[in-house]
Amino acid sequence: MIIDLKGKKALVTGASRGIGKMCAIALARAGADVTVGYHRKEQEAADTVRQVAECGQEATAFSADVADAAQVENLVQHHQEVHGRLDILVNNAGVAGEGLIGSLSDSDWDHVQSVNLRGAFVCTRSVLPLMMPQGTGKIINIASVVAMTSASGQAGYAASKGGLVAFTRAGAVELAAKGIQVNAILPGLISTDMSAKAQRRYRDRMLARIPAGRFGKAEEVAQMVVYLASSAADYITGQSIVIDGGLSVA
Repeated sequence: MIIDLKGKKALVTGASRGIGKMCAIALARAGADVTVGYHRKEQEAADTVRQVAECGQEATAFSADVADAAQVENLVQHHQEVHGRLDILVNNAGVAGEGLIGSLSDSDWDHVQSVNLRGAFVCTRSVLPLMMPQGTGKIINIASVVAMTSASGQAGYAASKGGLVAFTRAGAVELAAKGIQVNAILPGLISTDMSAKAQRRYRDRMLARIPAGRFGKAEEVAQMVVYLASSAADYITGQSIVIDGGLSVA
């Protein structure tokens, strides 16, 4: 299937590296112009912009903390000023968090929830004034397989991603009549900068749990984002699509 997103305008948060970066590039390869949302990694975001531009698409980068509503409003306003409309929002920005429940601090818990869950809510709320008058839009939330199957020390992260899955379902029901589809992707163990430390420490143990026998690639998640962003997925909404090499069913 050849997917053509020519003329579409996308905003990807957390797009300076990892899955978000590959989502921005994959969307551009399919023909979309992209706003690269990032927080602190300016040079990495600039590299994403460069790679999007090399695909022949218009690209711009803008820094915003997705947990801060005012900063998100500025991000969306910047996107509108540059691109005029918004067709695709990828809520990818997120942070990892580990800690046993008995020793997890309030601040550590709150930080993970504010970025991973509140951030997706704030970004979604902020783009609706652009999408709703169009009568069309694609919102794709990058959750995690830990929303379905977790491990010791992941209570905060799992709660945030589980909440994101529930938010996806609620948003799909609420926005379907407006022509907006809301879906979630649940990656498993994907080779990214965020997961590199854990994969180095527990490589053999982690691989033993994956029926496919390997870690996933950010590009594999990005291709599902492109599909969900296309008209081919217009009748798919409220779904949580797992990309984990069989981890969750083993």
